[in-house]
Amino acid sequence: MLLNKSLMGLVLATSALMLSVSADAGNHERSHGGMHKEHSMQQHQMMMEKLGVNDEQRAKIDKLYEQRKEAVKAHQEQMMELMQQQRHMMQQDTLDKGKLQSNLRKQADIRAEMMAGRHQHYMEVQKLLNEEQRAKMKELRMEMYEMRKEMREDMHEQAQERKKDNKK
Repeated sequence: MLLNKSLMGLVLATSALMLSVSADAGNHERSHGGMHKEHSMQQHQMMMEKLGVNDEQRAKIDKLYEQRKEAVKAHQEQMMELMQQQRHMMQQDTLDKGKLQSNLRKQADIRAEMMAGRHQHYMEVQKLLNEEQRAKMKELRMEMYEMRKEMREDMHEQAQERKKDNKK
């Protein structure tokens, strides 16, 4: 019984993590009418402008960007299929622990591939930039990281406040 509760907790945690993966993969495209896709493209274009890339660099970087989008889309489709299988397993009267663990391992492998792909994409873009542009990109990425960190901290604080309010 304790093992099943632990396994259920793991499944729920994995499902929550998958939601963040689907955001990385552009899954919001359907639920937000393409807003995520549009925002991603705007962010890409703004980065190219801030870096001051020339036409040749832009063409090569745009090609890498399109390749990355296709790879992410393929991973997203695999992940969604695995998540659907996982939901189906959880609706059954009995739990096949081996199948569930295999499914979770596959999901973890896809997440790892996505992260490696993101890093590889970044490195390929870096090769196309001159030293000044690489320094600027590093600076912009640090600013973005800090902004996201602050947003996460704000969200955490708001959640803590809601918890306190709900206890009253």
